[in-house]
Amino acid sequence: MTFIIEKLKENDIETVVDLYYHIVDELHSKNPEVDRSHFRNIYTSDKLKKRFDNKNCIYLVGKENGNIIGFVFAWISHQIGNIFWLGIEPSYRRKGYASKLLEETLNIFANRECYKAKFFTYPSEELANHFFQKHGFTETARIDKSFFGVGVVFMVKEITPVPEEHRIKKIILAGEAGQGIKLMAHILANILTKLEKEVALNLVYDATVRGGNIKAEIVYSDEPIDVPFFEEADIALQLSRIHDASIKAKHILIESSACGTDCKKCDLRCPASDRIPFEKIATEHFSSPIFVNMVALGKLLQKIGITIELVNFDTVFPTQFFDENIRAIRYGYTYQD
Repeated sequence: MTFIIEKLKENDIETVVDLYYHIVDELHSKNPEVDRSHFRNIYTSDKLKKRFDNKNCIYLVGKENGNIIGFVFAWISHQIGNIFWLGIEPSYRRKGYASKLLEETLNIFANRECYKAKFFTYPSEELANHFFQKHGFTETARIDKSFFGVGVVFMVKEITPVPEEHRIKKIILAGEAGQGIKLMAHILANILTKLEKEVALNLVYDATVRGGNIKAEIVYSDEPIDVPFFEEADIALQLSRIHDASIKAKHILIESSACGTDCKKCDLRCPASDRIPFEKIATEHFSSPIFVNMVALGKLLQKIGITIELVNFDTVFPTQFFDENIRAIRYGYTYQD
């Protein structure tokens, strides 16, 4: 019997999606149908096709004698390899195929200069936890049910020593009063804290009593933070409709209306894909601009490499507009122009 690993091909997508759905139903057999539907909707055939040529997507299939019997869905962000799903068809388990798929994925991460690989699993999945530990992953956080709505084990494997530039991350959230910058900042800081990061948060307001601008500066690291202030952020998110020249960042996600119809060729480093009509999306898809912050938060979480696949924000948001907030985050997380 011949087992090979290939990059996902377009004519394999339907079979892989069927296997993925089977894995979801198996893993979440005791959960409500709405939970299983959430996972299925993340990897539909159409969504896989849209991401097919994205260089950050690592989609692999394992085949025995030409038949698809396993898959990996992974994503590279900021030199971190995120393994979202690794699945094997039940009758082909315990044959070493999962190990081969994982090893190939880690090799790809290493070749793409990733310094770390991450994976989320559940406390109840003891076999899965042992499997990843056998391959050099260590449990770095055990996130309790009250935060995500389900117990989660966060596992990490160091591929190479952490580069200096990745030891401390700096983020700016900027916007106008009423856009929920403070709420975004606290939610993001809570998530990072639950992942056992050291986090510092500073809020900066204009002197204007009403209608002014607000910024949130977030610093997070695996190590203690000596100085919680910075001149330049690694990534900034600007929701203001007018370009804020005071924002200095290596990379920026920006409300497209701040740029006008054509790029102004300013000093900001924001490719066209990161000039996003957040307010238009909120208004057209969620019937109100008040959801602009949650759409933007979803996109930011994706950019900094935090998976929301297992996230249930039940304990984070007030009950008012709860469903709309969650849908807005998920929309922003998967948004591609």
